[in-house]
Amino acid sequence: MNFKIKYITGLSIVVAVSLIALESSSFIDFSHGILDNPKVIATHNFTQGHNPSISVNPNTGDLYAVYYQTQNNSTNLYLTKSTDNGTTYSNPIRVNDKLGGAADTFNSIPIEFGENNEVYVAWMDSEEDPDYPWGYNTLRFSKSMDGGKTFSPAVNPVIGLKSINVFFDLVRTGNDTLYLSFLSALPNESGTPIIGYPASYAMVKSLDGGKTFGSPITLDKQSCVCCQTSSTVGPDGEIYFAWRDLQHESDLIPVNPENPYNYGFANGSLFEDFNYDDYEAIRDIKVMHTIDNAQGIKFSPVYAVSEDNWYINGCPDAGPGMAFDSNGVLHVAWFTGSKTADNGLGYYYAYSVDKGATFSKPIPLLTDKEFVPPTEVSLDIDKNDNVWITFIDQQSTDILRYSKIDFGFPSKMHLSVIDENHQIVFNGPIIEGGIGEMTDIAVGKDKAFIAYRDGDDAKISTLTM
Repeated sequence: MNFKIKYITGLSIVVAVSLIALESSSFIDFSHGILDNPKVIATHNFTQGHNPSISVNPNTGDLYAVYYQTQNNSTNLYLTKSTDNGTTYSNPIRVNDKLGGAADTFNSIPIEFGENNEVYVAWMDSEEDPDYPWGYNTLRFSKSMDGGKTFSPAVNPVIGLKSINVFFDLVRTGNDTLYLSFLSALPNESGTPIIGYPASYAMVKSLDGGKTFGSPITLDKQSCVCCQTSSTVGPDGEIYFAWRDLQHESDLIPVNPENPYNYGFANGSLFEDFNYDDYEAIRDIKVMHTIDNAQGIKFSPVYAVSEDNWYINGCPDAGPGMAFDSNGVLHVAWFTGSKTADNGLGYYYAYSVDKGATFSKPIPLLTDKEFVPPTEVSLDIDKNDNVWITFIDQQSTDILRYSKIDFGFPSKMHLSVIDENHQIVFNGPIIEGGIGEMTDIAVGKDKAFIAYRDGDDAKISTLTM
């Protein structure tokens, strides 16, 4: 989702949500660098809102936000916007035309914009199905022709494929062509029933602004089933994709009960039904892009952002953030639970000057030698090439193994800044609260915005730059 704002220029800012950090964990503190310390100057609360997502319209500078809200067992998606840098917001408009036609999910909601006041939104709906314990999920898409005042009836952009379609992203090119990429969790194309089931990573394309979509095109036959994906339009007009790959049929090792990323309880103990005969597979971040003028038929090789070799039996719910700056440099931030990573497990940033074919040495943002809970990562770039990245650090002395962490757990939002020379110049907490597992960031002309869930409510904070 790359129109967070298409100002792309030299200083990278990274945001993380940090829960009570362990003394053994580390992040580099450059909080007195050349950039003025960012400060929260306003926070807007959306009562009972969940998983807010934000994007700045590059044509108007307006901030758009969407969030889920569930009342009386009915979940809906609402859109609002701010024309004054987050000071006030418009009355929310329900995006889904059918009441209850949305499902709360661990996925940022992509918002894209057209030159003629169009607003494009994709989200997920769910229904109970006896074959799927977590429900049968389908994607939805809608378009506004009046800047988000009204929306067209929702359509299913992925048809003819019985699948659980989740963890999606949306990008638009200048000719009103849309690319919706997603994980398709039902078709296990590997045929190897060792580690549950891998997802396939796929995309559909619309040539008419979302009126119709083509058939799904597979990008990767084996990917992590529940990690958010990221996509963006490159300076060459090609579509770039980033996701957590799953090497399901190679490099398998026996499951390690001491691996804190194999599911268990927060206190470090294992589930009673832990399968000691299972296997672990590598789940690392990969990138690829189209090589046919964004036709979506021919693709580059799959490139590794970093050879972390993170072995895990499970899904960490931790996708990457990705965007280009104005010089054509590709920036990626991600989480790894690999203890063989350069600075231990945790959050890293790297960049590529050759369209993702090779990447710099990973720069540690928040790491630990023993355990850092994995979360989603979000990234945006401002008009001065400052890269802003959000992620959630859920470290605590009470959390020793990957497990469910309830919303409302004491937490801190963490912010890091990397300049155009790829040097960190700011790194420290900036927001405190019961911040949930997801966060999203968007950067405007002179303000930055962070969306997150704090307890039972959605919030958007405005920051100085």
